[in-house]
Amino acid sequence: MTILYAIARYLGVAGCACLLLLWHYEGIPGAPKVKFPGSWPIVGGFGLVDVPLIGDLTVGKVESYAAERVRLATAAQTAIYNARIEKMVSAAELTAANATLARERALRRMADEAAAEADKRAIDAKRGEEAKAAEIERLRAEADQDAGLSRPNQRDWEWQSRH
Repeated sequence: MTILYAIARYLGVAGCACLLLLWHYEGIPGAPKVKFPGSWPIVGGFGLVDVPLIGDLTVGKVESYAAERVRLATAAQTAIYNARIEKMVSAAELTAANATLARERALRRMADEAAAEADKRAIDAKRGEEAKAAEIERLRAEADQDAGLSRPNQRDWEWQSRH
């Protein structure tokens, strides 16, 4: 304390005011480099500028302003980077969605073609069954008209169903 009084008496009020303003504006040179060792039980592992009130006084306005500008510039660059990434992701998602849509359309077209082909085969099978039934009826009618034919007749069909 005696040293502070001696400095104040030597510099005077104006000198002390200038020194305080310089300290407030520039901070204490080297103060950000002061680190407390990790072995201290209460404060270990952080620097002098990490203490709230002392940190504000030791860093100074010049350093604080520069740090704030760096933080703002970094935030702006991060926002631009994130916007670019989001745009690229959106483009990639759009490309993936278009590919999925194209694949779904191709699968739908193939399913429609397969269904049309199955309908065509079903119609052909039905026509074939009708033709076979007509042929069987024709042969039955022939057999009923001519007893000498060796084709199965109604009695043969009944006999077969019983045995």
